[in-house]
Amino acid sequence: MKNYILRVLLILVLVSCASKKAMNPQDMEIDNIPEDWANEIPITINISDIWWNEFQDENLNQFLSQFLDDNINLEQAMLNTRIAKQASVISTSNLFPSIGISASAGESEQNSAGFPPIFTSLFGGQSDDIITFNQENYNLSLSTQWEIDLWGKMRQGRLAGKQQYLSAKYNYTYYQFSLTSEAAKLYFSIIESKQLVENAEQKYNNAKIIFDLYASRYNKGIISLKALQQSELMFNLAKSDLENKKSIASSLVREAKVLIKEYPDLTLDIAKEFPQSIPNIPDVLPADIVKRRPDLIASQYNLLASEALNKQAMRSLYPSFSLVGSTGTSSNVQDFLNDDFSVWSNGINLLAPVFNAGKLIANKKIAKTNQEIAMLEFVNNLLTAYKEVESGLEFDQSAQLSLKLLKDNIVLSESIYDTTFDEFAKGVASIEEVINANNALFDNKNMLAGVERIRIEQRINLILALGGGFTYKR
Repeated sequence: MKNYILRVLLILVLVSCASKKAMNPQDMEIDNIPEDWANEIPITINISDIWWNEFQDENLNQFLSQFLDDNINLEQAMLNTRIAKQASVISTSNLFPSIGISASAGESEQNSAGFPPIFTSLFGGQSDDIITFNQENYNLSLSTQWEIDLWGKMRQGRLAGKQQYLSAKYNYTYYQFSLTSEAAKLYFSIIESKQLVENAEQKYNNAKIIFDLYASRYNKGIISLKALQQSELMFNLAKSDLENKKSIASSLVREAKVLIKEYPDLTLDIAKEFPQSIPNIPDVLPADIVKRRPDLIASQYNLLASEALNKQAMRSLYPSFSLVGSTGTSSNVQDFLNDDFSVWSNGINLLAPVFNAGKLIANKKIAKTNQEIAMLEFVNNLLTAYKEVESGLEFDQSAQLSLKLLKDNIVLSESIYDTTFDEFAKGVASIEEVINANNALFDNKNMLAGVERIRIEQRINLILALGGGFTYKR
């Protein structure tokens, strides 16, 4: 890995000034690349392409399976890949001779006067004195032309076309990977929204109980109107929050249905709870595991393609040699198959660039610059991949810790609310205390749903950064 990618400090010096000499991609170095990352989950590395199976959620599996089959964006990306494949076929065809068949038929007329007979009568002449000749001619020929790839220009073009196709293919794979990850995140966002709706309903029910209790006390003259209005305010806020949460949940479901081309049908099977099982990460991750990332592989192929195009542009400055030839027949209808009227030709063409206003030199410079850009893009993608892995590991551990603390807080909040409500029902606690306890309970429940989603999203982001999932084996 280091022999191939450890190259970046020199880049920062070479590209700091545009007027400096163009860099050689082989001279670049990258320092301080880790050899591995440590993780606290002890499992054995086994690569898994269908990483979402690790969630053990059949509804998720069904949703993503349909997404991969029906998503419009993926279909468009696949069509672009097919275009790149045909471009590769075109670049390969330049190595072979081109063969074509041509046919023509014509009829001509010639007379002794040298102009059409109708003009003869205008000058007082007799059209009978004009002798007219008619001639028919039919041609059929088979021609070929083949540029001899003496300098390897065509071979470099074929190589570039193949590398560009492979780059497009792996870019599509990564695009599919990325979009699938986003679709999975959307699925878990819907689970979160459903839980937020459920929490809002419970909060609304609690607020209604408090309001009904205060209304009863107010009717008995036990509490003031201000206290009743305060409980009514909490009740109205809870109802408004519930309606907002429902709207958000419906919006997310609409978005999911668009992804699988089933909108406006809003029926979507979603799990009620977040999965207990999530995709696992090995305890030790070798740093070069990012080499399996499709976007990095695509970047490498793009770099190789730009190198081949640079060589092709250089060899376009050299003379080109082409073999040409044709065979066929040219005669009237009666003699069309007569060998005496057959024609043929062959030869060699030489074309050497002498003056083209600097076009070929400019193309060579463009190709060289594109190669430098491709190298910089590859190095940048590589460094970004390392950054994403290390950030993903940190966020993943942070999300695990936050989840544990919030679960503890939920237990405490439920206990506080139950105690406060009992005291409130006995007239010991104030309405402010019970409202605060109710709000704290459901704020913690909402935070728990959000952290559950974030924990799963961080694991999905980490899988994306690592280029795939891992099967679970203890």
